[in-house]
Amino acid sequence: MELIADVLIASQVVLWCAILLLGAAVFALSRQVARLFNRIPPAGALSVNASLVSGEPAPVLELNDIWGRATVVGGPKPGLSLLFFISLDCPICKPLIPVVQSVALSEGAALVFVSDGGVLAAHRQFAQRAGLADHTYLHSETVGRGFAVGKLPYAVLLDTAGIVLSFGIVNNREHLESLFVARDTGVGTVQEYVERGAE
Repeated sequence: MELIADVLIASQVVLWCAILLLGAAVFALSRQVARLFNRIPPAGALSVNASLVSGEPAPVLELNDIWGRATVVGGPKPGLSLLFFISLDCPICKPLIPVVQSVALSEGAALVFVSDGGVLAAHRQFAQRAGLADHTYLHSETVGRGFAVGKLPYAVLLDTAGIVLSFGIVNNREHLESLFVARDTGVGTVQEYVERGAE
């Protein structure tokens, strides 16, 4: 009888030691995960632009859109402006259009589509098929050069004063939404976020 009692006591001691060790291991693992999370940059829009600087005025360009309507890119506006640079040959751009429209609508930003490749008539047909007739759609190399866009799809977010808030390559909704986070964090690109975190 005493042997059974000793065995039960010993098993309880071993069980509690195992529970304490398991708790310590979970605590240590959670600390490591937290450190790893702090070191990994956010999956935001990656900037490959050496000309644009967040916090500085965007180029002000006056031109007509594909419908012949006079348009001014940059400068003071009543609300935020989201410039979305696309190409008819870009496989990612077309599926991303509804996402861009949804994000711009939810954030209250005026959406401007910009492309510099292809024939104007092809862009008009594409815009009509995609339901973009109500949006400003620019076909201009000047805008692409002015904002130094090298890779697509690319987006630039401007504030009401025409100041560049953020910019970068946008391949999904998370990238697009990261542009608007700049209003809260004051960081225009993923690179800036990483540099600040390293200081």
